[in-house]
Amino acid sequence: MKRRDANSIHAVGIALALLAACGSDGKSALTTAVVVTTSATAAESTSSVGTTTVVPPTTAAAPTVPPTTPPTAPTTTEPATIAPATTTSVAAQSRQVAIWPAADVVFASPEAAATDFVTKAFGFSPTLGTFEQGDTRSGEISVLLGEASSPPTLRSTLVLRQLGPDDGWFVVSAINVSMTIDAPVAQSTVPSGELQVSGTGRGFEALIVVEAFVAGSADKLDTQTALAGSAETAEPFTVALDVSGAHAGDTVVILIRGGVGLENDPGEFSALAVTITG
Repeated sequence: MKRRDANSIHAVGIALALLAACGSDGKSALTTAVVVTTSATAAESTSSVGTTTVVPPTTAAAPTVPPTTPPTAPTTTEPATIAPATTTSVAAQSRQVAIWPAADVVFASPEAAATDFVTKAFGFSPTLGTFEQGDTRSGEISVLLGEASSPPTLRSTLVLRQLGPDDGWFVVSAINVSMTIDAPVAQSTVPSGELQVSGTGRGFEALIVVEAFVAGSADKLDTQTALAGSAETAEPFTVALDVSGAHAGDTVVILIRGGVGLENDPGEFSALAVTITG
């Protein structure tokens, strides 16, 4: 404390001396002296108290902002494309190939069409069963054949239908479960030339006859024989028919029959129609 007072007195003395020496400039000198005194005092204060550590201000870290995810564009779904429905013309659906008669011949009744077919195909008139109506435009007739001295026996069933612009009656097919044609398929198209015919049948001494002719004509394109079953059970057969005499667009009848050993009885038979492509 004594040392500090001595220094203070000494400083004041110096200040007064300067004031006296400066005269008119006493104000400026006094100011200078005060500054010096103040500086000395501050220095003394610093040396007395000790060193003061100045801590720089803490800079706060900027808050972390998560990156902004751009909005996802909405997904658009293309509308499903619906294919137009396929339609089949009524004419194509109703088109049916018949085995008898020719397309330009019109029979007013199913019985007339059935009688003409059997007479032309075999050379004698059949005994027919009663016409059994199916729908309004079709039906079936049984064909009965046999020697004059024996009762007629069922040989086949004819399927008939009204076709064409004149609604004439046509024989569409002949069916017997013991005489079947597996190939070609009924109503199919086949090329002109050699035609493989296969199926099952039975006949007298296992002999069956396979024929081809143009619908409405009794003239045969070809006739072949084959061996099949000879008893109650029908057995397989295969033959090759030559239908090269038919023209493109012709309806050809494939007929199989199994004889019974009688001159006026062709036996059981079946028939179907195909179309020649060329």
